[in-house]
Amino acid sequence: MHSYLEIRKRMLFKAVRRYTLADMAWRQSLEQAATLVPGAVGRSYLMIGNPGSRVRRLFDERDRAIQRLTAARAKLHEARARICGQQGDAHILLIARH
Repeated sequence: MHSYLEIRKRMLFKAVRRYTLADMAWRQSLEQAATLVPGAVGRSYLMIGNPGSRVRRLFDERDRAIQRLTAARAKLHEARARICGQQGDAHILLIARH
């Protein structure tokens, strides 16, 4: 396996892990906020708090984790495409006619 592809996979796994942890922390903070402020979590909306609040900080960390995850996926996709491009010249298309 190509070393840069392995590096991109590790980056993706780390990004997934960071996102999962950030999402869990944010959801737990929402549950805690809902016990203090009953209207904080509704059916179709969430109050994420004032700038500087704990809930807002966790929401922003989760948002950054999503952005890192998206970038890691794109970079892995590019690395795979690069490998396929190098090996893609060897593909032979066979069309059979009767």
